[in-house]
Amino acid sequence: MELLLCVVLLVSTLSTGFAQVLPPTFQLCHRSDPKFDKCLSEAITGALRAMKNGIPEFGILPINPLAISALSIQQGASSPINLKQDFKNLKLTHLGDSVVTRSKTDLDKFVLRSEAVTPYMEIVGDYTMEGRVLLLPVTGRGFANITLHGLKTKHELIGEPVQQNGETFMRIKKYNVKLEEPKHMTIFFGNLFNGDVALGNAMNGVMNDNWQLMFRELRGAFEDTFGYIFKDISNKLFLKVPMNRIFLN
Repeated sequence: MELLLCVVLLVSTLSTGFAQVLPPTFQLCHRSDPKFDKCLSEAITGALRAMKNGIPEFGILPINPLAISALSIQQGASSPINLKQDFKNLKLTHLGDSVVTRSKTDLDKFVLRSEAVTPYMEIVGDYTMEGRVLLLPVTGRGFANITLHGLKTKHELIGEPVQQNGETFMRIKKYNVKLEEPKHMTIFFGNLFNGDVALGNAMNGVMNDNWQLMFRELRGAFEDTFGYIFKDISNKLFLKVPMNRIFLN
């Protein structure tokens, strides 16, 4: 499967300007704590809650909902789901309700790994689409809603040290996201086939009946999108707060 992905996020410029401290609502963990990784899982979960309404002093916009201005997806011609989809003005909801279930760190190598569960997530916005689903031609332009239930994700942050004013910061070079198949996914594309209600309902039914296949075909684009988003958010914190103020010695 080949994917053409273009994500434009509504973000501000990153800067290490001067060292800051984490907001007081953030839980801090000591590296010497034998339960450091468990503490970190709780801290990240709490940080997601704190970021629901944004953190202006770090340039972090609200993540509930999280705005994505544009997203384009292109499946390969050999795929059973062969669609060209362009989304605009997307809103991703309930990201702040995610729970981090496991964390593992190697801070000497600037690597962090975690696993999380998002009970419910909606991706809504405007779309244009053309192609085929299981050999059935499809075209449309209108409102889209993709809802994921019980989504499990794996995260890998690969960083590098950045020295400034005698402090060590961490820059996230790469943020890998892997999605497991959710418990369920529902799909709705409005105004399919130029507003033909009967054909539109039938096609939405086909896509929902085959939601596992739809998810597998779209998974790569979702993973790339989340990777762009989470890398940006992470760097807004890590490039402003020294490591020894995030992971206490």
